Amino acid sequence: MFERFTQEAKAILVEAQDLAIELGVGYISPGHILYGCAAGRESTAGEPLRAAGITAESIRRLLPRAENQPVEDVDTEVLRAIGIDFEGVRAVVEETFGSGSLKSAPDRRAAATKTRRPPFTPEAKQALELSLRVALELHDRRIRPGHILLGLFRLDNDFISIVVRQNGATIAGLSAAVLESVDAVSHR
Repeated sequence: MFERFTQEAKAILVEAQDLAIELGVGYISPGHILYGCAAGRESTAGEPLRAAGITAESIRRLLPRAENQPVEDVDTEVLRAIGIDFEGVRAVVEETFGSGSLKSAPDRRAAATKTRRPPFTPEAKQALELSLRVALELHDRRIRPGHILLGLFRLDNDFISIVVRQNGATIAGLSAAVLESVDAVSHR
């Protein structure tokens, strides 16, 4: 199926894979693919998302990390927003257990994960299948980033719905913007 993907669409999947590896999770989810769409500079996915206020960084902050995530990667702003004083917690832990006690030990499993590509979750695979259907419905032989984004929107995925709602957008409104951009690119 990936032979139908444009280079820009493949780049979205590489971004999704890289983020999944960086976060230390063993899978690529629809949220990782949404991140890839937002991180891309291609007009049919990234631009409509950014115009709605949905950025790659805002998506990244919401995605789960592996349990053995290094403490240095903790987003203290997010913790503060929910009432947790990370620096205060760090001070108490280091006072009790010694300086640097929150630093993570190297994890051999995480290192092994970095050397191979994490698999797509069943829902992520479904989103990619839906992107193919979208492309075919629009009489396009190639799968573009906009098709991937429209496939994600068709999933009825809770994570994607939350990201869209948090930014005051709607799936329907974003879908219309993406369709418009895909149509413009297809007729160039």
